[in-house]
Amino acid sequence: MTGNSSTLNGLTVDVEDWIQSVFDPAAPLTDHFRRNTQCVLDALARRGVRATFFVLGLAARKAPDLVRTIHDAGHEVQSHGYGHCPLFSLTPRQFRDDLQASKTLLEDILGHAVIGYRAPAFSITSTNLWALDVLGECGFTYDSSIVPCKTRRYGIEGAPRFPHRVRTSQGYSLLEIPVATYRVGGRTLPLGGGGYFRLYPYPLIRRTLAQINREGSPGTVYFHPYEFNPTEMAELPCRIPIRLGIHQNLGRRSIPGKLNRLLGDFRLGPLREVIPSMASVPTYAYGDSRVPMAV
Repeated sequence: MTGNSSTLNGLTVDVEDWIQSVFDPAAPLTDHFRRNTQCVLDALARRGVRATFFVLGLAARKAPDLVRTIHDAGHEVQSHGYGHCPLFSLTPRQFRDDLQASKTLLEDILGHAVIGYRAPAFSITSTNLWALDVLGECGFTYDSSIVPCKTRRYGIEGAPRFPHRVRTSQGYSLLEIPVATYRVGGRTLPLGGGGYFRLYPYPLIRRTLAQINREGSPGTVYFHPYEFNPTEMAELPCRIPIRLGIHQNLGRRSIPGKLNRLLGDFRLGPLREVIPSMASVPTYAYGDSRVPMAV
């Protein structure tokens, strides 16, 4: 194995339907997400690996049997929100309603508490840190939404790259688990999964996770089920603009192979199994500024 072979890293999957989460928020979910998620389950089963699946509420409502299949296969199921609405488009009350609807639905299907969350499009930023308080109010104990560098759509420049505890303005304590980033030339680059895994060569992905492990921390990576389907664009019930289709389809054929190589080079598992190694992580308070203050 590459890097520190004793380190268990987090493997996560964001269960959503491409047409609704990326192209048209008002579109009904297709059955593609069900078939695509089964492809991911089959790939993990072949390697005997489990993961954390952050499931969108709309997907759970349409396919509760799929949620049970994920759970019965030994994977962890947590919340990806209900309607895949970026948090910067919601008020605190709207977010609370969305979050609670997702939590209640998943708990009814699973029969146990849902305590982990990942925001749609990693949309907890320096402009809506109140979302961390809402998570605490609703009984969540860990979050994986804050990207520790600024991108065009999301991220907080200067946020910690490694797992840490967040002390919210209302006194809640949450474990924050950032996705993997690569540090080079004084810059932090987002390389933890999704489109980055599609577009960047595998050696750079491997180097990213190995760098994090060498620095003494587990890393967390993520995939979307639709990234395992290179023919989806041609199968959708509506016409997708050519430029968007090319961009969103580019590199999809490489994803199964990259995941397989990643599972051969590193130990990966669900966050519930990685979290015990984070017991002594530092605590940070996210204030009004964009840079967290150590406490």
